[in-house]
Amino acid sequence: MKSVLYLVRRPPGPLADETTDLMLVSGVFEQATAVVFVDDGVLQLAGLDARQSPLKALPTYEVESLYADGESLAERGISLDAVAPLAVTSIGPPALRQLIASHDIVLTD
Repeated sequence: MKSVLYLVRRPPGPLADETTDLMLVSGVFEQATAVVFVDDGVLQLAGLDARQSPLKALPTYEVESLYADGESLAERGISLDAVAPLAVTSIGPPALRQLIASHDIVLTD
């Protein structure tokens, strides 16, 4: 089965929720799925513990490879402590390029 990487660039909103739904479907079908939040996409991670978000369901669907661009987090003043309850790994540009190259399919929102 092919591996899928979702590259999330949009802030919270209806279009971002549709992308999250696609991530959940990938998990249901047991595809190797990873998600990386970049640019304004990292805003989806802020304050997850205080609001309802379909992102919280990702681990339930075995979508557990979650990453965020460290520069995007820093530019927006978001710390990884603020993304609870998700376990998100901060990565830099070299790791991001490697992550993209290592997946069969890359989908952006």
